[in-house]
Amino acid sequence: MKIAVCVCNNMGMLFNSRRQSRDRVLIRDFVDTAKNNRILINHFSKNLFDEYEVTIDDDMMNIAEKNDYCFIENTDILPYINKINEITIYRWNRKYPADFYFQMPSGFTLKETYEFKGSSHEKITKEVYVK
Repeated sequence: MKIAVCVCNNMGMLFNSRRQSRDRVLIRDFVDTAKNNRILINHFSKNLFDEYEVTIDDDMMNIAEKNDYCFIENTDILPYINKINEITIYRWNRKYPADFYFQMPSGFTLKETYEFKGSSHEKITKEVYVK
């Protein structure tokens, strides 16, 4: 499976069980990247994807297949690391308060990186890592 996460400068993802930020352009980029592959999200992320056809399942990491794309906001990926073949990190390029962090697993290599202007952020950095 391929996963995507959004992080602040200190790799934070959530604070007090809430996402740090949101961005329509980032979500569009994720959907465009997935192309015709299945996108899986859990109920926490549902309101970000109202305009798109996605599969909503709180057990998404278990049901995801090789070419599926999972958008991760509040899930520890380490129990599923053997299933993950690609990680996309969207960086907000800001420091936000955080109490839930993304831990980048070893064994992944940076394949590409680029920056784009978001709807709520002047600069978002996208990094794609592969096994």
